[in-house]
Amino acid sequence: MRSMHEVRKYGPSLGSVWIAPCCLLVVMFCLYAFTGLWPWHENFYNSYSLQADAWLHGRLDLGQDYPWLELAIYQGRYYVSFPPFPSYILLPLVAIMGVSTPDALLSLIASLVGIALAVRIATRLCGDGPVSLFYPLYLYLGTGYLFLAHTGWVWFFAQTLCFTLCLAAIDQAQLNHGGWSLTFWACAVGCRPLVVLFLPVLILLLRRHAAEEHIPAWICRRLYWAVGPVILAASYMLLNGLRFGNILEFGHTYLPEFMRAEHGQFSLTYLPEHLRMLFRLPYYDPESGRLIIDSVETTLLPLENPMYLSALIAWFLSISARRKSTFGSRYTLLIWIPLLLIIHMLISCMHRTLGAFQYGNRYFLDAIPFLYLGLLEWRRSDTRFDILQMPLCMLGFTLSILGTVCTYNAW
Repeated sequence: MRSMHEVRKYGPSLGSVWIAPCCLLVVMFCLYAFTGLWPWHENFYNSYSLQADAWLHGRLDLGQDYPWLELAIYQGRYYVSFPPFPSYILLPLVAIMGVSTPDALLSLIASLVGIALAVRIATRLCGDGPVSLFYPLYLYLGTGYLFLAHTGWVWFFAQTLCFTLCLAAIDQAQLNHGGWSLTFWACAVGCRPLVVLFLPVLILLLRRHAAEEHIPAWICRRLYWAVGPVILAASYMLLNGLRFGNILEFGHTYLPEFMRAEHGQFSLTYLPEHLRMLFRLPYYDPESGRLIIDSVETTLLPLENPMYLSALIAWFLSISARRKSTFGSRYTLLIWIPLLLIIHMLISCMHRTLGAFQYGNRYFLDAIPFLYLGLLEWRRSDTRFDILQMPLCMLGFTLSILGTVCTYNAW
């Protein structure tokens, strides 16, 4: 039997790490059976493979239009409009297999790795027991994540990679492996740029291991942690500059949809309507006699992602208890995580769309690894709190299964 110190330092036992991925694999198998979208099926929305193939042939643009894909059109050339890191991952596979890469299978593998990382994170905060299995399953099965993990389509492939990379960054920050943590974070930014906001969370986790050191000395002794992020950031900026003449432009600005929009890709004018849509309730259709959860844009956020509600409850309880371990620390996450979540939500709502075809408010799933960390940090250390989260988890799980199957089957 390992001591709690060993559990918190090294993580869960090998058996605990395998249970959660096996549960996720069973659920994914059922979803594949209901939709017919097995992970080895051909992916028509393979922008990242096409981009990697273009690079291997010595060009930055795709060389032609693919009308079914979202492509940026700049100076008469067609470019992939998404951040490039997934293409980095696919480069060796494209070199061997061509553009028919198994993106959905890679997404499944990333999900299995991610849930194992979620178990490690939970175990360090909650101990090696049922709780450290429940919350990772809640994270993956009780949110809208299953919809993303189900295919390798370009819009969702980057998000599953980002999700896993964010969990990897948190996991390594808990271990005080700053170089790896920040490198994983930079990889995640290369999938979904808005997760750049959550760098302070990782810095706060890393500072816990050397809180007695003065900040300037702490930074100077760990400058080598920046090597990986700097190299990745330089590669992103170089690609952006060569393609679009702007080191911060990944290409979405030049999508025809946003070029035609009166207010462009981001605007404050989108904010009021999108905030309202975050709380849009399902509605009853009298003709079909069914309750409708819209699969275009978004629906009530706590309904499709109840972990937001669980974290909010834990946060209020933590604030009201004013526990010294949470409230009194100079480097607490009690303020930083909610603040960054709100900023992320507001910026997402300033976007021209909220994700279009989907189930699960997919834009807001990007922040959930950090919400998950906050929930585990703030939860009460008694079983009553955990038992109260079970109905929310079951609600999310039921709707996630139904939402994924119904959306992909166009029911």
